[in-house]
Amino acid sequence: MATDDTLQCQVEQLTCELKLSLQWCEQFEKAYNQLLFQFKQLQCSLFGRRSERYEDPDDPQGLLFESTEVRDESSLEGNDADSDKDQDDVVSIAAHKRHKKTKKPFAEHLPRKEVVIPVSESDKTCACGCQKKLVDYERHERLNYIPPVYEVIVELREKVACPKGCAGQILIAPKPKHILPKGKFTESVLAHLIVSKLDDRQPIYHLENQFETRAGFIDYDIGALDATPLQVLNEPGRPASRKSYAYCFRGGPPGKEAILYEYNAADHKDFVNDWCVGFKGTLHCDADPFFEFLFEQTAVNPNHCNAHSRRKFEAIARAAQGDGLAKQAMHLYKKLYQVERRAKDNHLSSKQRHELRQQESNPIMTVFKYWLDEYHPQVLPKSPPGKAMNYCLKYWNGLCAFLNDGRLEIDNNLTEQEIKPFVMARKNFLFASSVNGARALCLHFSLIRTATLEYPA
Repeated sequence: MATDDTLQCQVEQLTCELKLSLQWCEQFEKAYNQLLFQFKQLQCSLFGRRSERYEDPDDPQGLLFESTEVRDESSLEGNDADSDKDQDDVVSIAAHKRHKKTKKPFAEHLPRKEVVIPVSESDKTCACGCQKKLVDYERHERLNYIPPVYEVIVELREKVACPKGCAGQILIAPKPKHILPKGKFTESVLAHLIVSKLDDRQPIYHLENQFETRAGFIDYDIGALDATPLQVLNEPGRPASRKSYAYCFRGGPPGKEAILYEYNAADHKDFVNDWCVGFKGTLHCDADPFFEFLFEQTAVNPNHCNAHSRRKFEAIARAAQGDGLAKQAMHLYKKLYQVERRAKDNHLSSKQRHELRQQESNPIMTVFKYWLDEYHPQVLPKSPPGKAMNYCLKYWNGLCAFLNDGRLEIDNNLTEQEIKPFVMARKNFLFASSVNGARALCLHFSLIRTATLEYPA
């Protein structure tokens, strides 16, 4: 009997050890999957394409001949995967037509200078002995570049005096007003330096100016906001390694849009809240905690960026093997952006875009919400799919805000596109030496990007 008890104890001990080993194996598998995901993420960032367009490795031809039809909602059901692939494989390809290449003329607004190239005198005499007459010109346009002309403007201010020599009657014409009164160059030189430094990204230094306006942004009920890091070397009370930000505000009524940049070092929540005082409406943004105070006000509503939530699934889908949850989410986002593409290609008004979204985008978002509610409890909260789903559920109302107003965008990519020139220029100047330099930098960018927006080349 003692032997049976001993064996029973050994079996129980081995069972406990087996369960413990299985738990360890499960933890090791999770850690392995996490490291594998991070490794594939690193591979994509170093060697992958920079485009955000998602390419399904199971359907490479779909990238070349992508159909604009929205697939049936049954694609989310696991047993219908094969039928969906058959539907995706059916594409209509227009017949190829060989077009004759035509030379594109230069822009009409460019000034033109005609240069007549005469025929030689010997060629003007026909073989019959008659003098040939001018009947037409063979026209050919070539673009010419005239280097900038630097000249010195000598200001001669009139000095007048009484011919009788009366004391105190000598008068000198007042100095013209300039942006920089003591500067030894005109405003045209200053504008050239600023544009060359920031928009053309030329290595030019020592720029100073004052420019600021935000009334148009505050008065309109739709705006957008994004930020990018900016390093400032000599900032009181802060080491040079501390991260600061340049904020990009985009807003204003149609035809009078403004793009404003502003520098801020710390207390970002208070900065965003104070900057938007008086703004009432909807703000395009990401889910950064900087906006927590702002959205506590009932007058400001978030329109969260769907591109941010899409990117979380895209990274998983690129690294995943076979069909997975992330790929199902990417198919849904593909449908949403197909609707946005049709609205843009057809130049729909805000009212028409709102109606289109209600008819097509709203049902897609409804299916997406059901999908999230079904699969979110089945994944690990700390896993990449769990984090992506949790992000969508946490900010769901903001992600659906674009459905309610045709003037709103589905994402904040337009503001990110305005951030890009700043980031590219930052590769040239690298940092700002002082706080005043950082503020002047933002003001100059506000002027340049707003002028570019209102008066495109």
